[in-house]
Amino acid sequence: MAASKDIVSYPSFSELDKESHDEEDFQSDFWSVPKKKAFSSGHRSLRQGDPYQLRDENDFLDGYDSGEESCISPQPKAHPEVNLKNVLGGIVAILTGRSKGHGIVQPRQISSTTFLGSESNGDSFLHPSVYIPSAPPLLETEAINYGAYRDVLEAEPPEWLPDSYTTVCMQCTSPFTALTRGRHHCRFCGGVFCRACTKGRCLLPVKFQERDPQRVCDACYDKLDPLQGILINSISNAMQSAKHDVMDWTSTRGWLNLPVGLSMEHEIYKAANTLRSYSQVARLNPEKSIPLAVLKGAKGLAILTVAKAGALLTYKLGTGLVVARRSDGSWSAPSAILSVGLGWGAQIGGELMDFIIVLHGSKAVKTFTSRMHFSLGGGLSAAAGPVGRVFEADLRAGDKGSGMCYTYSCSKGAFIGVSLEGNLVVTRMDANLRFYGDPYLTTTDILLGTVERPKAAAPLYSALNDLYWRLTC
Repeated sequence: MAASKDIVSYPSFSELDKESHDEEDFQSDFWSVPKKKAFSSGHRSLRQGDPYQLRDENDFLDGYDSGEESCISPQPKAHPEVNLKNVLGGIVAILTGRSKGHGIVQPRQISSTTFLGSESNGDSFLHPSVYIPSAPPLLETEAINYGAYRDVLEAEPPEWLPDSYTTVCMQCTSPFTALTRGRHHCRFCGGVFCRACTKGRCLLPVKFQERDPQRVCDACYDKLDPLQGILINSISNAMQSAKHDVMDWTSTRGWLNLPVGLSMEHEIYKAANTLRSYSQVARLNPEKSIPLAVLKGAKGLAILTVAKAGALLTYKLGTGLVVARRSDGSWSAPSAILSVGLGWGAQIGGELMDFIIVLHGSKAVKTFTSRMHFSLGGGLSAAAGPVGRVFEADLRAGDKGSGMCYTYSCSKGAFIGVSLEGNLVVTRMDANLRFYGDPYLTTTDILLGTVERPKAAAPLYSALNDLYWRLTC
């Protein structure tokens, strides 16, 4: 920075003379410091009477008052003689605290370039260019060295080697057997390996046209692992737009939810269809809707479609998903679940039920973060044709906690009865892996963590907003 010959203190940049402004137009308001300001953020105050007076005004920033706070460069001092007396005296001074202000440590000369500025209240702060990170965020495209990973990102799908190419694993050289060591192809290089050498699952580059994580050998896993952040945020199923979003009479799947969904995308469609159907019933007949107090206090929702059939002893099977309500009122990313159960009581028939399970508290949400949990409760069910009602209350318990849940549903079929219900709910880790593409992602991360809401779940969040529209009116 060029130093001016006559340094004048002025209160604002707007008072600068036009000629002076043209000469020093590279200076900004940031470098302008009012009078009588000192560094107060843990730095030494530069005032009159300091043991280190600055002699050369050009070494300081333009804009400091030269009359009241004249600052010069510190005088170089000779190093003290090193002897036993000085060493012992220094130790005593440090222990007793008398070394402060004695100038034992020489300050560095203040250069003409500084990254400190002064605020109106006298506190100093760093220029933004100092603390802005020079490296891009970890999962952004700029964080990857494309020169180093160009061959991997632009790789073409290989032609798989035939099984007869080798009789031993191409990595550990163990011989293949029919039961204990079968053959597996690496989806990235096409080589033949055993199960132990192909445990890794990775998303593959774009040219492979695969959105699910694929089995790869250990060597290829090491190549692909640094790129998983980019691939998860670009080609995973969660980042794609929802393709099945028509839920009216023009779509066959919109008439009837199947009890078992093979993918998270199917579960999202089923859940959105269930919520929209329930919202329509609630608008036509508010008495049959979920009470507002129950919806307002819900910490999460589990939406399932379950098939139930039997006499006295009934069997249940179905799949669905669960979402948690965050503290700011938004919904978390979905996690897929599977439910199997038994019922015993005075009951007979068969029905297809669309459940909406209201998770009453945070403990109930933590229950659904378990890999597996049990529920026990009682229910009353009646269905005749396409319209039926089911109400259940149950207690759920797993390795992550326990909590109360209330179940509301619409059912279709011919069924009547009162029963004691027991269910086993399992988190579908395979469905979550295929959807999110991250093998390290846990159910706790999805429901209680900071996982971004997937783009593919847009119909689900739209249906949730429709269900909660009464709370915002």
